[in-house]
Amino acid sequence: MKWLAILDMDGTLLERRTVDVLCEKLGFLDSLMEIDEASKNMWAYEVSLKIAKLFSGIKASKLEEIFDKIPVVNGAKEFVNFLKSRGFVTAIVTDSYEFLAHRLAKKLGVDIVKGNILEVQNGVVTGNIVMPMGWEKEGQQNCQRKAVCKLHVMNELLKEYSIENNRTLAVGDSQSDLCIIRKAKIGVAFRPKDEVIAKVADIVVHTDFYELISRLKTFLERCSNY
Repeated sequence: MKWLAILDMDGTLLERRTVDVLCEKLGFLDSLMEIDEASKNMWAYEVSLKIAKLFSGIKASKLEEIFDKIPVVNGAKEFVNFLKSRGFVTAIVTDSYEFLAHRLAKKLGVDIVKGNILEVQNGVVTGNIVMPMGWEKEGQQNCQRKAVCKLHVMNELLKEYSIENNRTLAVGDSQSDLCIIRKAKIGVAFRPKDEVIAKVADIVVHTDFYELISRLKTFLERCSNY
């Protein structure tokens, strides 16, 4: 029977956060830092709106060129291959931009991509984004109100692919992954950025995807429903 794997992108499959690298290369890093500092008093989706404005007038091809040079974490391709060999439907679910995440998905062989849709007209970024949201439908306490609710995406994909709730794997590194790591049958804190993520996870990995492959093999052998 099928399983569903939800994979975070920035800081998990990729070594760095996409918008950090984009702003660094385009000379917007100070502006991004100002937004990040102000984010303490904003909902997460409001932060996403402000960050998208930074790229107004930039060619989408320039963003793709920069994105393609962000290093992929060691063993990521092999990890995706491992999952698919075990019958997993794989999905990148990210707060970053969907058109960029599709490029990584193609490189790694990931099946599905869900993220923010950065508006592009005539090859140029407008600064507007379409945010999937979804948190308003989940009713979670202490919700961060992210532009992309990963828990909602997980629930929708489970329905779409007729996969049972107890056949899920979630891999992430930050607070935006907390809900899916907590809900998944196998929650993985991959190079976790704080202790909260590590505490709710079934597996904690501090190195690379080769370690996760090894740990996951053992974990799956113990799963009665695998």
